Amino acid sequence: MIKKLSLLFLVLCTLLLVSCRKEETNYMQYASVAFEPETNPMTGEYELDFIAMHNYVITELESELTPFFYIVNGKFDISGDNETKTIEVKCQCLDGTIEDDVDLFFSMVLNYIGFNAHEQDVRFEAPITDEEGTYINFGSVFDTYNLTLFADTQSGKVIKDVHVKHGNKIPVDSRYIKES
Repeated sequence: MIKKLSLLFLVLCTLLLVSCRKEETNYMQYASVAFEPETNPMTGEYELDFIAMHNYVITELESELTPFFYIVNGKFDISGDNETKTIEVKCQCLDGTIEDDVDLFFSMVLNYIGFNAHEQDVRFEAPITDEEGTYINFGSVFDTYNLTLFADTQSGKVIKDVHVKHGNKIPVDSRYIKES
C-alpha cells in the first residue's frame, strides 16, 4: 500500500512539474509577444480627451517663465467635440488687455494643444521649432479639427471671436518664442 501511495505521489509530482513547466513556456511565449513594439499605425476615428488636453495645457502654462498675468485666474477653458471635430479655447482677460497680448497667449496655448494632440494620437504631427527655438507651426491637429478662439474682458468687451474651419489658416502667429 505504501508503495502504491509513493508511486501515486511521484506521478502527481511529475504531472505537476510538467504542468508548471508547460505554463512557464506558454507565459514566456505570451510575454515575448506582449512586449514586441507595435508596428501597426493607429487607425479609426480620432478621439481626443479634452479634459486631459486642458489639464496638460494648464500645467505647461504654469511652467512658463512669461506669466500671462492678463488672463483672469480660473477663466480659461479648452473643450471640444470629437463628433464635430471641434476644439474651443476660451479665456477672460483683465480690462484693458489688447488683441496682441491675447494672440500671444493663444499662440502658446495652440502650440501646447498641438503637442498634446500628438501625445494622444501619433497620427497628429507635433508643432515644429526652428534652430532658435521659435515655433513655426501648431502641428497638424488643426488640419482635422475646427477651432474656435474666444476672448473677452471682465466687463464683457469681446477681444477675439474666431471660428476656423479645419485646414484653414489660423489668424494667430505660431511663432511664439519660448524664453529659457
